[in-house]
Amino acid sequence: RYFADLKQRELDETAYIESKGKFFGIAITDGEIIIKVLDSVKAFFDEGATLSHCVASNKYYNRPNSLILSARIDDRAIETIEIDLQTMEIVQCRGSHNQSSQYHDRIL
Repeated sequence: RYFADLKQRELDETAYIESKGKFFGIAITDGEIIIKVLDSVKAFFDEGATLSHCVASNKYYNRPNSLILSARIDDRAIETIEIDLQTMEIVQCRGSHNQSSQYHDRIL
């Protein structure tokens, strides 16, 4: 569920934009799959609800050294990717219910 507390939502959104805003607009594609940075805290909640995993409930938007991206086909989330900003390595890549999608290897 997206924040019930409007003030906290605004604080988290502002902090997220300040921390990760420089990455917004980055997109990688192979022509079918597009991978893009989640560009709002609301996007984390949408992603978590769509894929039934904890990207929002565990507040990944507050992790200072993580960048969270969404792999999508036809604007439908298929996997969520966490990148470690210190090592630039993929920490995890999860689809619906934390399972790998049929596109997992292509995404990696």
